Amino acid sequence: MMRITTKRGDNGKTQICKGKSVPKYDLKVRAVGILDESISFLGLAKAKTKDTATRKTIDSIQRDLFRIISEVASGGKRKSASLKPVRGEDVNQLENIGNIMERNARVPSGFIVPGVNEQSAVLHIARTVVRRAECLVTELNKKKKLNPCILAYLNRLSDLLFIMAVYE
Repeated sequence: MMRITTKRGDNGKTQICKGKSVPKYDLKVRAVGILDESISFLGLAKAKTKDTATRKTIDSIQRDLFRIISEVASGGKRKSASLKPVRGEDVNQLENIGNIMERNARVPSGFIVPGVNEQSAVLHIARTVVRRAECLVTELNKKKKLNPCILAYLNRLSDLLFIMAVYE
């Protein structure tokens, strides 16, 4: 059985993908942490929505974000054959879902103040966390080239989450 409490991080360092120890403020660690936060807020959004299609879409996105975490943490060196890298098809799928939802939602032309309802508000929170993740992953990409589909995916995802929030 894997132990959760190991005490190895008590000195302010952590290991990513069983690699060398790095400070917990390392850019890669911070990017992975915000991606993980995105997954958690999406989980809350999934629990709050009553729409089955939205729940399935969010579940798929969460699984994609785990794949992205794996890529970011490993620096593109896949440790697991079961986690395939994010590809252009994944980006296109997000865009297609967004286009379909946008046709069924009334997207206003001006700013939206979040909080019309709880489901929408949680999706707006997830969207802003994804935007923050995108910023850190972009910064990381300047130092260590990542799969370009990761940045495109995060960009489309924040757009889709906006549309989903309006839809809710």
